[in-house]
Amino acid sequence: MIAQHLHALLRAALPPEVPVLLPEQVQEPLTAAPTDAQGRPRVGGGERGLGAYLAQHAGGYVQIEEPQGLIGSLGGAAAQHLVQVAAIAPTSAAAQSLALDAIRACASRAGVQQTRYELTTPPSTRALSPGAYAATFILTAREGI
Repeated sequence: MIAQHLHALLRAALPPEVPVLLPEQVQEPLTAAPTDAQGRPRVGGGERGLGAYLAQHAGGYVQIEEPQGLIGSLGGAAAQHLVQVAAIAPTSAAAQSLALDAIRACASRAGVQQTRYELTTPPSTRALSPGAYAATFILTAREGI
């Protein structure tokens, strides 16, 4: 439910051409293949995987990971969860910019917006492969709100 809620917030705030993927969609970019004019997988050469996915989505994409519960003192129930989110784009600057847009869309900011998500770890950018960079950040999600 947390991943779906976060997905809805990000989908509403980010441009429509930027995919926001749920945890169960984590393999989608890795299995991408070039497409023909009708959008069908192209037979033959061409880059596959993450490079092909980013070629199809030049503005990058956002991947929401599975929330991890933090055990609370209320009978062992998880009242908070950590959620890792990655903004993946063709350049380091684009990944960082997309991550900041995602944070603005969903994280609480003093005096501006109050949400169930707080930024726990700011974006950290790393190269995944040539032409693919991830800016990853972690949110703490509280139950309710």
